[in-house]
Amino acid sequence: MARSGLNWKFITKIIGFILILESLFMFCSAGVAKYYNGPDTWPFIVSGAITIVCGLVIALPSGRNHRTRIIGKRESYLSVAVSWILFAFFGALPFYLSGAIPDYTDAFFESMSGITTTGGSILTDIDSLPHGLLFWRSLLQWLGGMGIIVFSLALLPLLGGEAAQLFDAESSGLTHDKFRPRVTQMAKRLWGIYLLFTFLTIVFLWAGPMNFFDSVCHGFTTISTGGFSTKQASIAYWDSAYVETVLIVSMIIGAINFPLLYFLFKGQFKKFLKDEELRWFIAIIIVATIIVAVGLIIGKDFEYMDAFRNSVFQVVTIITTTGYSTGDFSSWGPFYLIIFTFLMIVCGCAGSTSGGLKTVRAVVLAKNTVSEFERLLHPRAIIPVRLNDSAISFGVVQRLLAFAFLYISIIFASWGILTLAGVPFVDALGASVSAIGNVGPGFGDLGPYGSFAEISVFAKWYLAFLMIVGRLEIFTILILFTPGFWRR
Repeated sequence: MARSGLNWKFITKIIGFILILESLFMFCSAGVAKYYNGPDTWPFIVSGAITIVCGLVIALPSGRNHRTRIIGKRESYLSVAVSWILFAFFGALPFYLSGAIPDYTDAFFESMSGITTTGGSILTDIDSLPHGLLFWRSLLQWLGGMGIIVFSLALLPLLGGEAAQLFDAESSGLTHDKFRPRVTQMAKRLWGIYLLFTFLTIVFLWAGPMNFFDSVCHGFTTISTGGFSTKQASIAYWDSAYVETVLIVSMIIGAINFPLLYFLFKGQFKKFLKDEELRWFIAIIIVATIIVAVGLIIGKDFEYMDAFRNSVFQVVTIITTTGYSTGDFSSWGPFYLIIFTFLMIVCGCAGSTSGGLKTVRAVVLAKNTVSEFERLLHPRAIIPVRLNDSAISFGVVQRLLAFAFLYISIIFASWGILTLAGVPFVDALGASVSAIGNVGPGFGDLGPYGSFAEISVFAKWYLAFLMIVGRLEIFTILILFTPGFWRR
């Protein structure tokens, strides 16, 4: 029997609700702009009005009978993909209408970079932005860190499979099956943990040299591993070991599996400490920090403490995909580009706010490679891949192999496309890895102290596309381009 068509009433209801929610945050930003007597108050009010009207127009015709057809994976994938794209589309309005970013392409790039927590920017004078827009940039990353759909699930009364499928479409990985079928309750708990660590980061930053406004903005962009700063010089502006220490701790927390943090709050310390992905993640940070620090001491004549301080901050900010900077690692030399490219690809833990391939996938793939040698020696033996003392099914390993192949293939294809679009060879590699991994800074002119302002319009739109592909874990977006998705 042929499949029924898409349940458009359900899709439009989700999309409309997301836009209405976004408009409320715009009005909140208008309040910040008004408090600081900024020129961006009315642009936020107008943007919020446009967004809420469009949200109502989209949502209201769906009515209450969106259950007249079965809600399947197709509806979930399409709802999530379109919601994120439109969130960035309308999120660009305050930048554009205020005149701070007069070109809409640049405004969309900044908005998409924000909501996907990428952190790459086209701005060259961030310090001159009014407070409302600085707050909006940070808020975009904070909302995108945990996920706008997960946030909505904590508020919108969806039931059973609908909530679970929406959660799957936005947050893939090996970590959340244990929470079903109470996905809505889980979303509330995850956001509760997210709020707590955001608050703590703000308090600790405010206790240092940052003022309250900068502390709030950096609290948002640190726990979300986004990396937008209120200063053009990023974290180097404060030149404070205290600030860097607080941010390092917060970035690592943001890159840890949030369901795992939930178990920690429940007092399950052994489950937290024995998690294999977490141990590998911390081990990679330690080893990479040592390698970079030793290299800076021997090859760059850094003082011991300066070398360690620079290396640990840059390693953590890159592997967590936050993208803050205290120095231009892309100018240290080719060896360091290799190290940081590896960190950009592996990145943080599944179920966290960080992007990239994720440590758990890298660990499983490495273990599967080792097991393959054993299978060659003992072809009749059943040698499963194990993670946390549990065997991983062959089907899961296959999906991980497919994901990794597609991830690396997109990086190389994008490298070629960007060079064709006029981006220098090394810069194009850094931009490709950074965009799909939601890292932020790339290499060369697109590095920590650079800007994406001068690349072509095509390159900006393409990188924005890569950002959303990476944030939604590739399949959620690319599946929309397959003929089978649209068949009845």
